[in-house]
Parts: sequence; C-alpha cells; structure tokens
Amino acid sequence: MRRKLAGYLMASAVALVAGSLTGAQAADDDFSLAMVIKSTTNPYYNATLAGAKMAAEELGGTVENFGPTQSSATAQVDIINNLADRHIPAIAVAPSDPDAVAPAMKRAQSLGAKVITFDADSAPDARPFLVNMATTDSVGRFGAKRLAEELGDKGTVAIVSAQPTAANQNAWIAAFRDELAKNHPGIQVVDEVYGYDNEQKAFDAAVALTTKYPDLAGIYAPTCPGLPAVARALESVNKGKGQIKLAGMCVPSITSKYKDDGTIQVFYLWDPIKLGYVTYYAAKLMSEGKLEGKVGDSFTIPDGKKWPGTYTIVGDNGGEIVTGGPLEYTPDNMKDHKY
Repeated sequence: MRRKLAGYLMASAVALVAGSLTGAQAADDDFSLAMVIKSTTNPYYNATLAGAKMAAEELGGTVENFGPTQSSATAQVDIINNLADRHIPAIAVAPSDPDAVAPAMKRAQSLGAKVITFDADSAPDARPFLVNMATTDSVGRFGAKRLAEELGDKGTVAIVSAQPTAANQNAWIAAFRDELAKNHPGIQVVDEVYGYDNEQKAFDAAVALTTKYPDLAGIYAPTCPGLPAVARALESVNKGKGQIKLAGMCVPSITSKYKDDGTIQVFYLWDPIKLGYVTYYAAKLMSEGKLEGKVGDSFTIPDGKKWPGTYTIVGDNGGEIVTGGPLEYTPDNMKDHKY
C-alpha cells in the first residue's frame, strides 16, 4: 500500500519526504512540521501553509504540506505512516475522516512524532488537542443567522457539504440546523448532499437540487472549493444573482467574483493564515517540551510577532485551541484577504 504514496503526493512533497523532512535533516534544521491536508488542490491549504511559514520564520524550522490531489482518508493514512517511518518531529493533520486516520496518528506518536490536528479533527483519543479556527457552534450559527436574514426568515433550504465523514462540516451543519430550528422556524431544511471536495461533483449536486426542488429558496455550502462550484451551478441554470440565496464558506481567491456578481449573498470563513501560524507555534513548542498538550496548558506569542497573545488549550472537543471567530467577506474587505 505504501508504494502508492508517490501517487498521492505532489512532486515537491515527495522530494521533501526524501530530503528535508527526514529525521537526520530535522536534527540539522532543528525542527520540521509536516501538515497533512485534505487535498493539495484546495487553495485554502495554501493559506494555512503561508501562515505556518510565517511562524517558521519567527521560530526557525521548516514546514510543508502533504496530501492527496483528491480528498481521501486512505491516502492520508499512507502519508502519515510514511512520515512516521521517517521520524518526522511533528505532524499536524486535517483529517478527511476522523476515525480512519486515528490509528496512523497513534502509530506516529508511538514512533516519537508529536501529532496534533488542525482545521478538522480526528477522534479525540488520537491527539492531545485540535488547533481550531473558531468554535464549531459559532461557525454554524453564523451561517444560519446570515442566510435567514437574506431569506427574510422563510423558505426551503438545502445543504451542500463536503462529505459525510467530514467532522468539521458535520459539526457546523449541526449548529446551522439547530439555529434554524430554534430561532428561524419559518425556514425548512429539505436536503443535504455532498460534493466530496470536488468542484464538478459539487456543481452536479447543486444542479440536481434545483431540479428536485423547483421552489428552493436557499443553499448553504460550508465547503471549499464547493461554494464557488455551487455558485457556477446556479448561474448555469439561471438561478443565480439571488434567485436562490447562497451562503457558505470558502477563500476569497476563488469565491469573490460570485459575491461581486450577486450570486453569493454571504460567504465567510476565518483567517486561515492565522490558523496555520498558531498551528506551527503549538507543534514546535510541543516538540521542544514547552507545551505538554493538556487542557489548561497555554503558550504566549510575544509582542512584536505577527499574532501576539496567549493561546490556551480549553476543554471543548477533548481539548482545543481556538484561534479566532467567523469572518465575513464583503466588497470592502475582500481585497485585504489575498488567499
């Protein structure tokens, strides 16, 4: 199975596995972090990597992304096992499937790697903590409130998510549904479909929704690159420009044009650059024995650095560091977020 690894990794990542992220090189360079991501074709993870590289410039060490070209838990397991066999000092995983990757993460820890999660979580017993961009509750409720405003608190809504096993999307959607049920009873969720982190599949799923529900009023798509694919789908069937209200989550680089033309009413995220930055700090401090990883532990990034402050592992979700909250992109601020 591991012989298939080369097919999963970008060429640059393969080179790094063979070179700068080997145990011997890590000793020379002090520290290396491997970020195992859901998909190398998702521009979101370019932004988290950029933040991690900012932190590496401040602290020393190196960091690189590793992942399949299409979201695959099996591929992530092979990548984690390969990195563990090479005794990489630290691994930060954004799991496609929280349970599937857990055994490989535990194995990597048994071989000496410090392993945490970021962006999405694994089974809690497979890591000491998650570096989270915002609380799952705040992310889902924000989307529900904003879409409800656009709909005038009435109508039918469908959800286009990433995949059934995506722990972060599932948690956001649970909060989204709860917010609508409790505070916006005039809105009914009629369906939930999946794009499997693939633009064409998300496009096709959205087109099918417009056929199945001709009176559909809104779509919530907490998935990147799924959100812009849904926008393209609505435009292709003449349901764009607000005929079906669209809200969701993705990076501005591939989404802002649909906000500008009126097909997306609401899109938001958080700061993925900051997420990568804090992830690198946490992983490096754990590797150095300066952060144990238990609930209540904290570390402080001093003034003069990119994002100074104290970051504490809180008890939610089996231990997590929350780096911020939801950030809505508007015509006024999109130009300031170049990712």
